[in-house]
Formats: sequence, structure tokens, C-alpha cells
Amino acid sequence: MENRRFVILILCLLGTLLSKGQDTLATRINFDLTTESAVGTGDFTAYQLSANRHDVLGTRPNTAYLRGSVSLEQPLTNHLVLSGAVDVIGSVHANHQVYLQQCYANLSSKSFYVEVGSREDPQVIRDDLLSIGSFVKGTNAKPIPQARFGTNGFWTVPYTKQWLQVNFSFGYGKFMDSGYREDRFNAAPTVNTQYATGAYYHQKHLYFRTNPDKPLFIVVGIEHAVQFGGTNHSMIDGQITEKKKAANLKAFWNVILPLGDSHYYEHESMEDWVYGNHIGSMTYQIGWNINRHHQLQAYLDNPFEDGSGIRKGNGWDGLWGVQYTNKTAGRQYVRGAVVEYFQSTNQSGPLHWDSGDYPEPIRSQITDMVTGDDNYYNHFFYDGYSYYGMTMGNPLITSPIYNKDGYTAYRDNRVKAWHAGINGELTNRLSYLVKGSYREGWGTYSAPLPVRHHSFDALVQAIYNLGPWHFSAAYAFDKGNIYGDCSTFAFKIAYHGKIL
Repeated sequence: MENRRFVILILCLLGTLLSKGQDTLATRINFDLTTESAVGTGDFTAYQLSANRHDVLGTRPNTAYLRGSVSLEQPLTNHLVLSGAVDVIGSVHANHQVYLQQCYANLSSKSFYVEVGSREDPQVIRDDLLSIGSFVKGTNAKPIPQARFGTNGFWTVPYTKQWLQVNFSFGYGKFMDSGYREDRFNAAPTVNTQYATGAYYHQKHLYFRTNPDKPLFIVVGIEHAVQFGGTNHSMIDGQITEKKKAANLKAFWNVILPLGDSHYYEHESMEDWVYGNHIGSMTYQIGWNINRHHQLQAYLDNPFEDGSGIRKGNGWDGLWGVQYTNKTAGRQYVRGAVVEYFQSTNQSGPLHWDSGDYPEPIRSQITDMVTGDDNYYNHFFYDGYSYYGMTMGNPLITSPIYNKDGYTAYRDNRVKAWHAGINGELTNRLSYLVKGSYREGWGTYSAPLPVRHHSFDALVQAIYNLGPWHFSAAYAFDKGNIYGDCSTFAFKIAYHGKIL
């Protein structure tokens, strides 16, 4: 019912604004049709075919989908443009049979936008095809419906002589997967102790960049997201108990910054100390334009969930990467390449607070405030930072959807991994993509894995473009004890057409 009302709202908004502008400026309406099938062996579709694709191709083996979308763009004035889209996917042998992937209305000037709806966003500063992706606002899960505003790409700040650019976004949304979380809990009540429903979502990012056309440039910034509000359902003594968190105007204000509660020690729940489940990442990046055709960048995305991570008390945790970009026009055998190292094993140390739960002699030796065991993506009020079971950030931290026993949180968030990707064009129509990851996992601090998890996952893909037609064939495989030994072939056909 909520999805139906949401679609009607978006369509009415698009129709009203379109009727006001269609008499004066030309309307552009496009459509896209796509079908893709994946066949192979193993318990899952190979990881690289499912990861960082907005959860379009199902994780179950031997799956397929048919996708259709209609998008419009209507100039309202010389400076304002209304755009929007409705995008529907029908799948077989997947967790979702027929669903609305995107539905949004966007009002933009040249530099800024206001938007309502769910939309597949590209990475802010990472390469969508090659990078493993952002720790906070990645491309691994389905888009969350939200209302937001921000810049269209990087906006050059006036009066800085083009030396300073800004990219920002700010919005609120709603998790629509309450039914999915409840079903997962009920399917495995012996391994799950809780689930959360009705949660809200807040996201923002702010990046500063110096002029990227200069020989050297830098990028610094932050991404931040919060799960808040909603209801926690916990199994206590065989009975489900509910605890609600308000999502009033005060809550919407309080989640903007992870502010502490002065009455924390009077409360029985640590959740009351900081309202919501906060996830963040700080970026430090330097770029070198070797010449006008070739660019090299090095970066660190530092994750945090509280002040210890912000202070870099989490050691070497983060995404460390080097990216090469070839801007030369025409066919290039190497268009781009990325090498990345990801670590999340430190998490600011194994202990959190000087609690009586720790045995002697450990407790008596703690003389400082202990703010470790960040337990990335997990939270004791919310199941975890996921949407329909898929990690909303870095997919190297294995998504809960892969837990065969139905466990709804993250079992393995202490990870070390290497990732590499390369793409280019073999002819004017034929391009390729190759990428692979190797990761090892140790579980969580509170529940270490008895046997270290490891997996090597690789993908080879060929893409052929013929006018409005797009064809691709891919092979991917997994080797290890995370996803098991999976081998998958995927074939895709897409057509892009114009109505007006």
C-alpha cells in the first residue's frame, strides 16, 4: 500500500509540472528495455555479478529478469528542468518477483536539484565500474525512497577563480523492507534475537575539490548516513517485546549530527546515548594530471561509526586505493584501472566501555575511556545497515542475505581484502571489463569465526554496442568458503529508444 501511494504521488507531480511546461519547451521521453539471465553452478550467483549493481540481479543461482523504464525531461524555463522516471523489474528465482526499482521526480537548475523518490545514484567520487565502492553510500543495495536536495556534480564556488568546487547532498528517506526483515526473522527464530521495522533514513555528503584541471588537485570530504526511528522487535524469554524510537521533528534534527545524550548514564539502553545507527566515512584524495589525457589519483576512505573512528583510532581500517584514468578520445585498450586495499579489522579495538561484563584482570587494567568494538554495520536496536538484505555500503563486508541460516545481521565485518579492476575498448563497438577481489574475514569481535573465511571472486565481461542495442556476456566465479564455489554465466540484451 505504501509503495502504491508513493508511485501515485510521483506520477501526479510529474503530470502536473509537465502540463505546465509542455506548451513552450520541447519534451523528451525515452524508454529502456533490458533482459538478463544468469546460469551456473553453486549456491549463489557469482558475487561479482551481483555486487554494486543496486541489487538488480538476484543473488540466488539461475536467475533472470525483464526490466522496463520510461524517463522524461521537460525544460520549464531556460534554467529549470523537470525530469523523472518509472522503472519496473520482473524477476524469476529471486527474492523479489515484480517490484519498482526507481520512481522519482527531479527539478534541476544547472547546478542544483530538488528530488523526491527512489533513484539509482552513481558513486560520488568512486568509479562505478572498477572500484569496490563507498563504505556509506554505495551502489550495492536497492535505492531508498527519499526527499533530498544537492548539487548536480561539483559546483564551482563563485569568487574563487575556479579553484574551489563543492559537491553535496542532504536528504531523508524511509526503509521499505520491514516485511522482508520480519519474514527473515520468522524463518529463522532460533538464530535471530531481534529485527527492526519502520526505520527512517538520513544521508548527506559534502566534498571539497580544488580545480581538477590543474596538474595537482585534492579532494576532501565526508559521507554520513543514519538509521533512526522505527520499532525494535526482540525475543526475550520466548516472547517478542517491542521498543519504539520516535521519529518526530526533534529526531529528524538530532540525527543530523551524532550528538550525545547528557542523560546517558540514567538510561538502561546504550541506544539512548546517540540517537540512531550512524555510519560515516572521511575521504582524503590527491590527483595528478600527468598530461591532459592521463590522470592518476590516490585516496583513503576512512570509515567511522563514532568518535574513535573520526579520530582515526581504527588504525589501518579504510579503503586505500590508486586509480588511473585515460581521457583520450576514441578507442583505448586501457580506459581505466583501479587497485584497492580494504581493511576493517581494527574497529578502534576489541573493547567498548569499562563495563562490569569484562572479567578480571582485564577490567581492573582499563584506566581510560574505551570506545572500541565499533562493530561496523551492526547495531543492537537495528538489525544492521542493510536494505532487503544487501549491504548499503562496501559489499566486501558480506551482506546478511548470504547468511544461509537466515541470520539478519552481519557475521563477518572484520575483513582484509585486495581488489583490482580494469576496463577499455577493443574496437569502436566492443569493450571489456575485468575485475577481481580476494578477501579474508575473522567474524566480529564478539563472535570470532572458528575458521577464517576467505574467497577469491573474479569477473570477465564483454560489451558490444550497436546503435540503440547493447549486448553483454560475462563469466564470474567464486572460490572459497564465503559464497562457496560458484560459477556463473550472464547474458544481457538492452535497447534504448525515444518516444519524443
